[in-house]
Amino acid sequence: MLNPKRILVTKFRAMGDTILLTAALKAIHQEWPNAIIHAAVTEPWIWLLDGFPGLTKLWPVTWHADRAARTKAATRLAFNLRKEKYDMVFGFHSSPAAAMVALSTGAKIRSIHFHSFKAKDMYSTVQIPGKGVVKPVVERDLDTVRAVGIKVSEGIMPEIFLKPEENQFAKEEFQAWGLKEPILGIALGASRPTKIWPLHRFAEIAQRWVQTHGSVLVISGPGEESLHQEFFRSIPDNAEMRKAIQVMPVGNIRSLASRISQLNVLVGNDSGPRHLAAALGIPTVTIFGPEHPLEWHPYPQDRHPRLFMEPLHCRSNTEPGSPPWCGLQDCVIEAHQCMTKITTDQVFEQIARVYKDYCSSDYGKSK
Repeated sequence: MLNPKRILVTKFRAMGDTILLTAALKAIHQEWPNAIIHAAVTEPWIWLLDGFPGLTKLWPVTWHADRAARTKAATRLAFNLRKEKYDMVFGFHSSPAAAMVALSTGAKIRSIHFHSFKAKDMYSTVQIPGKGVVKPVVERDLDTVRAVGIKVSEGIMPEIFLKPEENQFAKEEFQAWGLKEPILGIALGASRPTKIWPLHRFAEIAQRWVQTHGSVLVISGPGEESLHQEFFRSIPDNAEMRKAIQVMPVGNIRSLASRISQLNVLVGNDSGPRHLAAALGIPTVTIFGPEHPLEWHPYPQDRHPRLFMEPLHCRSNTEPGSPPWCGLQDCVIEAHQCMTKITTDQVFEQIARVYKDYCSSDYGKSK
């Protein structure tokens, strides 16, 4: 029976990937509650893991786009990690460089799940189950834990932990901004333009929420000022309406989490904030466009519904065994139909439903 005393987990990817990783962290801590567990994760997302049960040290990683800089940083990280003398390393969603970091730790047991679902898992000492099967990323991460021979049930959900003072600070911020409950969060951004629902429709959702429910907080990220400007061009120049719709000031990742924790519902594209909301227990409504939700929407759809148009012939990027998707940055020929065919009424209906089912009774009063 395995009894590792020192465990390292690594995942050098984006915000949503980091949040989904927490499901696997739960399983590892549950199996080895007395083990020392470290995490090496991309900065700034790593700070979402602060306070996670069982994690005793965080190794923030800057993952450079330039290959030479990335290699230098990976070598330096590997040198420092090797000093920790880990018994076991879990590499989730690894790239060649990330797999090399795991190998360089010197750990005798390495469960390294390579990024490509068909490619060989580099430097892994164990066989990853389910290799070559497209599945939710949460389950793919859990397969990396199952690979060392422990039983992990399906359906473990991500979770982020906040400190009481972080929640209190966000509550005071909302009061200072004049936001009245119930509060709908709207996350406008995404990793590329084709994953963004038309901004004038988000504006329609905001207006309908203010007219029928409460206030709106527009989730802000660095470099998204143009999205906010276009969004507000569709909001009437009405003082009362403008006061009820606030843009969240840019802050660090922990302040983003604390603010999202105070929402009643969050609606947005397939992006990091909706993963964060789900991990904080906030109901979400997600709008999918070019990419199929199979991998990136592991959440129960009663509480976290998603909208997705299928089938569409223009999602033509696919491989045998994987769902069709589209990798375009901009869509001209097909008029972005994967998003434009999803109507405001359809989205608002789901928002109103999850608010009624999960926020308008004792749940909302105790939050």
